Amino acid sequence: MYADADIKRFIGSTDSETIQNAIDHAEKSGKSSVTIPEINARTGERIWTIEKTILIPSGITVILDSAHLRLADGVFENIFRNKSCKSELGNTLAGEDHDIRIIGIGNAILDGGNSNGLCEQLHRDEPGKHPPMSVNLLVYFRNVRDFELSGLTVTNSRYWAFSFEFCRFGKIRDCDFKVYGTLENQDGIDLRVGCEYITIENITGSTGDDTIALTALPGNSTVEGKGIDIHDITIRNIMASTHGCAIIRLLNADGAKEYNITITDVKDTGISLSGVGIFIGDTYPFAKKSPRKMGEMQNIVIRNFSTCAQKALLIAEPVQDLVIENVVTYGKNQIGIEFAANAVFDNSVIKNFVYRPYEEDADCLFWVSGDDESRFDDLDFENIRATKTKHIFRVMRLSKLDGRIYLYDEPSISYHSPENPELYSAYGRYHRLFFGKVIENRPPDNRFANEEKK
Repeated sequence: MYADADIKRFIGSTDSETIQNAIDHAEKSGKSSVTIPEINARTGERIWTIEKTILIPSGITVILDSAHLRLADGVFENIFRNKSCKSELGNTLAGEDHDIRIIGIGNAILDGGNSNGLCEQLHRDEPGKHPPMSVNLLVYFRNVRDFELSGLTVTNSRYWAFSFEFCRFGKIRDCDFKVYGTLENQDGIDLRVGCEYITIENITGSTGDDTIALTALPGNSTVEGKGIDIHDITIRNIMASTHGCAIIRLLNADGAKEYNITITDVKDTGISLSGVGIFIGDTYPFAKKSPRKMGEMQNIVIRNFSTCAQKALLIAEPVQDLVIENVVTYGKNQIGIEFAANAVFDNSVIKNFVYRPYEEDADCLFWVSGDDESRFDDLDFENIRATKTKHIFRVMRLSKLDGRIYLYDEPSISYHSPENPELYSAYGRYHRLFFGKVIENRPPDNRFANEEKK
C-alpha cells in the first residue's frame, strides 16, 4: 500500500506540506510507503522545494521516483529527519523509531541549494548565538533501527549530507555525491556515537570533506539504554575522492570505542586531491576527558585499497588487531603511511603494500614521528614494495618538532572538479598550509582571511 504525494487532497500551500500530508496520511491509514514523483503537481515543475523538514515515522518508506528535492534558500532545515528526532536539541524520545527507508529510483536528487550562511566558523566566532549545525544536515537519523538510504544523488550539501546517531541495523548504499568543497565540512556519510551493525556500500563521487566518517565523540549525546561505541560496521565498494580530507575516517575519543570495522574494495578516483586515503585517529586534541587507550580502536580490517591521496594512510592512535592488506598507492601520493607520535600497535600487520607514486620527488614510504620505536614491536610488515621514493622510513624525532610537521615549502595549486572548474578547494578553508604547502586560490571567507589582511 502506498500514497502518492501528487494526489490532490494532499496538496498543501508548500511542497514540504504536500509531502508531509502524504506521509501523515500513510502513517494514520496503515500504508507503508509514499512516492514522490518527478513532476510536482502543485507547481508543474520538476523540482520540489523543501521549506520545512519532512518527518518520517516508523514503518514508512519514502520513494523518490526521479524526484529532485531542493532546500529552499535561507531556511535552517533538514530535508528528512526521523519523526522522533528533535534537531534543535539533539534529543529523541525514549523509544526507537524503526523501519524507515528513503529509496531513490531513476534520477533521485537531494539538493542543498544555496548556502544559508550557517557554518562552524560562526560558532567559533560567536558561541551560542546561532542554530546548531545539525539543522544543515540533509538527512538526520537519530535513535533508529532497521533503516535504509539508497539510490540517491547528493549535491550542494550545506554540511554533512547524511548523519546517524545511535542507529543500528542499517544500510546506506548506491549513493553518488557531487559535492566540491564550497563550504566547510561537507562530509558525505557520518556514523556517530552509538551506531552499530551498519553496512555502507556502493558509494561514488566527490565530497568536500570526509567521504565516510565514523566519529565516536561522546560530548553530551546520550540515549537511555544505548552505548556510545561504534562497532560492527562494513564499508565496501567505494569509488570516491574528497577535497583535501579523508575518504574514510575513523575517530574516537573520551572512552568511546570503535571495533569490528571492515573496509574493503576502496578506490580513490583522483577527481579531487584527497589529503588522506584512510585516517585512523587524529593529530588534533579531540579528547576532552581522557587520552585514547589501547583497545579502544580494535579489530580494524582494511583490504583492497588504492589511492592517489597525498598520504595513503595516517594512523594516529593506539590500534589493536589491525590488518592492512593489498594496498596500492599511485599518482600524486607522497607518503605511504604516516605513523603519528601516538600510534602504538598490538597484534597488527601490514602486508602486500605497494608504494608506486608517479612523482619523481615522492617523499617516503613510511613517515614516523616520535622517539619510541618499541611501539612497532607488535606490528608486522610482509611483502612491502616501493618505487620512486626518497626514503623508506623517514623518522622525525619529537625533540625536533615544533607543532605540526610540514615537509614542503612550494605553493600547491588546488584541484577542482571537472563539473566546477572555478570552485576553490575545501582544504583552503581549514588550513593555511596543507602538508607544508602554502595553498593558493583560497576563498576569501576562510578562517585565515582576516589574519592575512593585517
